[in-house]
Amino acid sequence: MGTITLKNYLTIILLILTLTSCSKCEEKMEIIAYGTPEFEEFIKNAPIGLKESWKIQLDFYKRNPKKMEYNIYKQNSILYFIVNKYYVYTLKPLMKTKPKGELLNGIWVNSISGEVKYNNNNTIIEAKSFLGYSKN
Repeated sequence: MGTITLKNYLTIILLILTLTSCSKCEEKMEIIAYGTPEFEEFIKNAPIGLKESWKIQLDFYKRNPKKMEYNIYKQNSILYFIVNKYYVYTLKPLMKTKPKGELLNGIWVNSISGEVKYNNNNTIIEAKSFLGYSKN
C-alpha cells in the first residue's frame, strides 16, 4: 500500500464533510411566509386556523406574561411566518421597510394540536412583506 496522496486525502475529507452535513438536513426549518400562495394553501388545510391560533397565543401570553402588559402585547403581536407547522407570533418591529430580525422569536402555536410554547429562536430573517397577520 502506498501513501495517501493529496488528491485521495481531499476526497476523503470531502466525503466526510458531505456525510456529516446530510445529518443536519433534518434540522432545516420549513418556513412559509405570510402573504404567499403557500401560506394561503396551508391555512386552508390546517386543523387550527389563523383566528383560533390568534386566540390561543393571546391566552398563552395572558397566563405567562413576559416583558410587557397584556394589552400592549395584544396590539403588537404579529405573524410573518409558519415554521414547521407552527404559527409564529412575534412582536412588530419598529420599521417602515420590510421587517428583518428575530422574527421567529416568540409564541409558537402548533397548527395541528394547538400546543403552544415560547421559542427563543434568534435566527435573523427578513419578512417577505411589510404586512403580517394581526387581528388589530
